[in-house]
Amino acid sequence: MEYVNGYLNYTGSKYKLLSQLLKEFDYSKSTFIDLFTGSMVVSANIVDKYDKIIVNDIIENLIEIHENILESDEIIEKTKLLSNTKNNKELFLKLRESYNEKKSPEKLFALILGCTSNLMRFNKKGKFNQTWGKRQWNESTEKKVINFVNHIRPYKNKITFESKEFYKIEPKKSNFVYIDPPYGRIKDTNGLISNKQISESGYNNLWSKEHDIKLYEYIHKLEQNKSTFMVSGVLEHNGNISWMLDKLIQDGFKYKELVMDYNKISKIGNKNTKEIIIMNY
Repeated sequence: MEYVNGYLNYTGSKYKLLSQLLKEFDYSKSTFIDLFTGSMVVSANIVDKYDKIIVNDIIENLIEIHENILESDEIIEKTKLLSNTKNNKELFLKLRESYNEKKSPEKLFALILGCTSNLMRFNKKGKFNQTWGKRQWNESTEKKVINFVNHIRPYKNKITFESKEFYKIEPKKSNFVYIDPPYGRIKDTNGLISNKQISESGYNNLWSKEHDIKLYEYIHKLEQNKSTFMVSGVLEHNGNISWMLDKLIQDGFKYKELVMDYNKISKIGNKNTKEIIIMNY
């Protein structure tokens, strides 16, 4: 089966795992919630399978990019005008400064296209801080955007966008919730949650140890409310174990290991990396 790819290069994108993920989804529910949407690639590939799609991410301008691109070509044209930094580092730095002073979705879109590896990165204050990447809008971007737009716009009336902390999305019995959070904390030698992340990523600066604990509690709330859920994430990396995923397994939830060669597609790049999905159905 051919899947539509996202139009943004996004750390942790599940595009290469879609064939394994989607066959395990719960299609008996009427509403699909993409709790940490990122590139929106998962939602885009199940949009015809549910009556309602709720797309959420805490990065507000990211959600605004998705929302605007579903409505019209206006954000595409605005981004093209800003995305001219391939041969001009100073112009990129000025755009980054402008974004951090006064944010907008088109500025963020242009920064993503112009930065190193096209990867979004923020500091702990929420300022975009990825470096100049000698890149800009190109033919590949054009093709990805056109493919995505042509695929998703016919379904735009069933999609609702949110930019909330995940625990503010109220679960209902009619919901199937897909949860692909930032890399969480590892468990220490006593089995408790530590301050060390299982792996580094540019968007992890917005994710704390307290978020891991709240997400663990939220997942149990989903179970209590009879929502179904799937959690995906790295269980093991370099001998370290994810506190939250391990705890959910110990709680008795069903899990399955995914087949993935991280040495080829990710900076995680270690043969001991183990990615899994956890389900309550």
